[in-house]
Amino acid sequence: MDDVPAYLPPPPTAEVVGRPPADTAPWPGSGMPADARDGEPVGCLLVTRDDGLADHVALVAAACGAVLVVERYLPDRLPAGCTLALLGPDAADTDPAQRPVVPVVLVGFAPDRDGLWRAAARNPGVRVAILPEASAWLGEFLGEQGLHAGRGRVTLVAGASGGTGTTTLAVLAGLAGGRRGVRSLVVDADPHSNGIWPLLGRQRTIGVGWEDLTRSHGRIAPGHLAGILPDVAGTAVLTWTGGAPVPLPKATVNEVLAAARRTYDSVVVDVGRIAGLDETLAGLADSVVVVASAATPGPGQPLAPGGREGRAPWRLVVTGRLPAGADAARVASASGLELLAYVPPMPALAAAAAEGRLGTALVRPRTRRRIEWLVAWTLGSDTAAPDARQVAA
Repeated sequence: MDDVPAYLPPPPTAEVVGRPPADTAPWPGSGMPADARDGEPVGCLLVTRDDGLADHVALVAAACGAVLVVERYLPDRLPAGCTLALLGPDAADTDPAQRPVVPVVLVGFAPDRDGLWRAAARNPGVRVAILPEASAWLGEFLGEQGLHAGRGRVTLVAGASGGTGTTTLAVLAGLAGGRRGVRSLVVDADPHSNGIWPLLGRQRTIGVGWEDLTRSHGRIAPGHLAGILPDVAGTAVLTWTGGAPVPLPKATVNEVLAAARRTYDSVVVDVGRIAGLDETLAGLADSVVVVASAATPGPGQPLAPGGREGRAPWRLVVTGRLPAGADAARVASASGLELLAYVPPMPALAAAAAEGRLGTALVRPRTRRRIEWLVAWTLGSDTAAPDARQVAA
C-alpha cells in the first residue's frame, strides 16, 4: 500500500460536512447505520484533531464524490448514513468495543506510520492508508464503498440471446414492485436499446432520460434523481427519451445506480445480452437473472461466465415453448445456472407489449401470477410458490 505513487486529488467539488446530522443511530449499535435515503447522502466519518489530515482526506473524498463527516473526537453515535469510519492517529488506539460496526481505515502521514501499523496489528481487519502515498488507493476505496452503499436491491436482467423477452420481464418486474407500494426504478441499460417507452405507449414524457444524464457533470444526489425521472403508475423509469441511443459511459451508469440504490427499494436493470455484461456492473448487482429461450442453450453452451462467484446470486428464467420431451430443469442444467422459473408463451402479454400497453398488463390477475416469482426475487424474497415457478411446464 505504501508503495503506491503519490497522488494529489483535485480541489474539492463536493461539500464536506463538519457535524453529523441530527438524526443519528447508535455507534456500536446493531450493525446497520441509519437509513440515508430520502435525500440524505451516504458517506464516511473521519475522526481526527489534525486539521492538515482532515483537509487532505477531504480532498480525496471530494475527488471521488464521497461525503465526509469530520469529528475531532469519537462521537457516541454513528452519523446517519455513514458506512465507513476513518480514524486518525489520535483515534487509532480506540478500544475495539467502542468502534463502529462498519469498515475501519486508519489514516495518517509518514510520521504516523509505525503507530498506525501497530494499532492495525492489534485489530485484524482494519486497513491502513499512509498519505499522501496511499491517496489514490483511499479514493478508490471510498468510491467502491459509495457504489454499494444504500439499502436498495439491484437486480440485473440479461438475455442469453435476442427475442427472449428480457426487456418485457424487466419492465413488468419493476411495475409490479410499484403496484405493491415499493419504491421501484426500471433502468434501460441495454446498449442496443431503442428505449422502452414504445412498450408503454408514451411518445412524450416529463422527466429526463439517458441523453440528459450523459451530458451532465458532477455527482448525482439521490434525492435529485428521484425528482427528475419520469414514472409509470408509481414506478420510475430511466431510458432513452428519443433518438438513437449512444454508448453509455460506465462511470455514468455506476453513478446512477449508486444514487438509485440509496433512493429506491428495488432497482431492476435491463442490461441487454449476457455476452456483453460489464464486470463492474455485475459487481454492483445484488442478483442477476438470465433469460433464455426454451430452445437454447444446448449442451456444452453454459451461460454462466467465469468468475461470477461474486456477491450476487445468478438464476435462469426459461421462456417460450419447450420442445417435445424437454423440460426447463434440463435447459437450466445445460446452462450451468439454477432454475428460477419457466414462463410459457403468453400471447396476450406479447400483444400488449407490441401495442404499447405493457403498463396495463398487470391488471390481469393471470399475468401477475405468472411473474410473481420474479417480483419476489427482485425484492429479495425468494418465496414464490412452487407451482408459480413451473407455470404450465
